[in-house]
Amino acid sequence: MKKLFTAAVLCALLTPAFAGIDQGIDKGMTHISVLGGFAVPSSEYGFSPMDAGYSFGSEDFDYADVGGTYGVQVMHYLTKNIGLGLEFNGTNYSEAEYTLSVGGVKNDIKTSANKYSMFLAGKFNFAPDAKTRMYVPLGVGFAKYKGKIKDDFGLEESESNTKPALYVGLGVESDINDIFIWGFEARSPKKPSPL
Repeated sequence: MKKLFTAAVLCALLTPAFAGIDQGIDKGMTHISVLGGFAVPSSEYGFSPMDAGYSFGSEDFDYADVGGTYGVQVMHYLTKNIGLGLEFNGTNYSEAEYTLSVGGVKNDIKTSANKYSMFLAGKFNFAPDAKTRMYVPLGVGFAKYKGKIKDDFGLEESESNTKPALYVGLGVESDINDIFIWGFEARSPKKPSPL
C-alpha cells in the first residue's frame, strides 16, 4: 500500500508539468533549427600522377575524408504535415592523405574539400500531433564545392564549381517542451560529382 501511495504522489507531482507542454506541429508554426553533424564525401577527385611528373596512368583519390557539417534552417508549416523553408549548410571535410611510391621515389599527396549549400527545404511529418514524430526531409538547391590537392614535389591544384544539389532523408524529432525540439536526421545527397 505504501508503494502505491508513493507512485500516486509522484504521478500527481508530474502531471502539472506534463499538462503545460504544447506538443506536436500546428499549421502556421515556424521553426528555426541549428544543424550539426558529420558528412562523408560522396565522389572522388580525379588526379593524374602525370601532373606531378610521373609517367604512368591515372588514379582517382577521395577528395577528402569525413568532416563536420553545420547549418541553419527556417521551416514554416503550411499544414500540420507539410513544412517549407530555407536552409544553408556547410561541410569542411578533413584532409585525406595518400602515399605513392614509384621506383623507390615516394610522394605524399594530400587532398581536401569544402562544400557550401543553399536549399529550398521541405518536410513531411508523419503523426504531426504526436510528441515524437518521424518525418521525411527534402531539399533542392545549389552547392558550391572547392577541392584542393598538393604533393611533396610542389604540385598544388584547386578547383571549384557550383552545381544543382538535392537531398532526401529520414528523421525523428521530439518535443522537449513548448519551445525546444531535439531530433536526428540521416540524409542522402543526390548530386552530380562535385569536381
